[in-house]
Amino acid sequence: MRNFALFALLAIAGPGIAADDTYDLRGPAPTKGMAVVRKSKMTIKDADVTVTVMGMKIDLKQNLDIVGEEEDEVLEVKGREILKYKTTITKESVDTTSSINGNDMKEDKTSVLQGERILAVKGKDGKWKNSLEDGKPTDEQKKELDKREGPGSDDEIYPEAKVKVGHAWKVDAAKINSLTGGTIAEASGEMKLKFLKVEKVDGEECAVIEISGTIKGKMKEDGAPDLEMTIVSTGWRSLKTGIEVKSKITGTMKIDGTIKMGDDDVALKFEGKVEGSGTAALKK
Repeated sequence: MRNFALFALLAIAGPGIAADDTYDLRGPAPTKGMAVVRKSKMTIKDADVTVTVMGMKIDLKQNLDIVGEEEDEVLEVKGREILKYKTTITKESVDTTSSINGNDMKEDKTSVLQGERILAVKGKDGKWKNSLEDGKPTDEQKKELDKREGPGSDDEIYPEAKVKVGHAWKVDAAKINSLTGGTIAEASGEMKLKFLKVEKVDGEECAVIEISGTIKGKMKEDGAPDLEMTIVSTGWRSLKTGIEVKSKITGTMKIDGTIKMGDDDVALKFEGKVEGSGTAALKK
């Protein structure tokens, strides 16, 4: 997840930082063989859900816990652009609790890609093609592979020139779809970013950056219902490596449309509060 915070003055930028100091937020170019271990958690609390199937309307509350752990390794680079990389998915799961009329139903779901190594190659058209490093994917795995997006370009997000603390800018939401976990297709909207301050994380100087706004699009599911996320996200981006070593996010998620459940078309309305956090570190 790429994440960022909202208001800062040079006076709170930290000791030893002068008003004319500028910083390269893009950081160094990725290099072949670079490996990053990423961990993320996201919860959706007390979501209001309405499901209508075969004329029957059901209202319920849902809580979701989403966990992801993976290792990304760069296999090919051209300039500052990653062309090929490998992801080893250590953990990818969703635990759901649904409450109907006071009765709780729990479902723990592990991704069909957990434990797999995925090769991603960027084509000349700019689109990523994902495949399993070992063996042929099942039909379910193929669906999940087709949903996955490759790493976005930091050059499309961060200023080319060095900037001071307090610098603010805007970015097309489609360029930072990673904030949604890559769950949105046809993403649209404009996100606001601000460089709040410089702060140390585990002894490493990081640019603290906030991003806020609303992303709209379609879910990457059969039926493709509309999805909207309004978020405020804060990230601690290492000035040495360009890796976002820590992040947090809050916001709301809304889904409205029709999805496929087996052979049935199901009308779905969903609205809940989102909270999340993540860490990343170079593999030593």
